[in-house]
Amino acid sequence: MKDFIRSKGKIGKKGEIYIPKKIRELMGLMPGDKIEVDADGEKLIIKREPTALDLLKENSVYTIKVEEMWDIRKDLSKKLSE
Repeated sequence: MKDFIRSKGKIGKKGEIYIPKKIRELMGLMPGDKIEVDADGEKLIIKREPTALDLLKENSVYTIKVEEMWDIRKDLSKKLSE
């Protein structure tokens, strides 16, 4: 299990959720980050939405050669110009 921290935040007048600093730091949350919010019974689950950089850091699902990529790009360009 990853680090577990329980802390208290609060809800602002306009519904803003204030997340405690130690949890923001643990999760790597920065101002402007997008989040996903789920409700599960009495639980509110907040997850950081992955960024493009996060996705690029993940292990690849498929390996492709540069030459194959160029062929795919040419085919797409041809289809888009029709």
